Amino acid sequence: MQLIPLTLAVGLLLTLGGLVGLGFGIYALVWGGQGQRGGALGPIPERGIHAIADLRMIVGGAVALILSTIALWSYFST
Repeated sequence: MQLIPLTLAVGLLLTLGGLVGLGFGIYALVWGGQGQRGGALGPIPERGIHAIADLRMIVGGAVALILSTIALWSYFST
């Protein structure tokens, strides 16, 4: 007995993960690394390291949202 179809569950989980990833990525991009001293990686300052990590998180959240759209589309189109 299946309580919820797999494609619906995957789509909802990816939607939730994508929204969380986008939200935290944007928040961290705005506030991350402010007021911190040291911690630079060679010539890259702390704020630059945070910006690179935050952009990766935003891209990951966007990819998760795209995959969730595909999963939900395939569930509701059948």
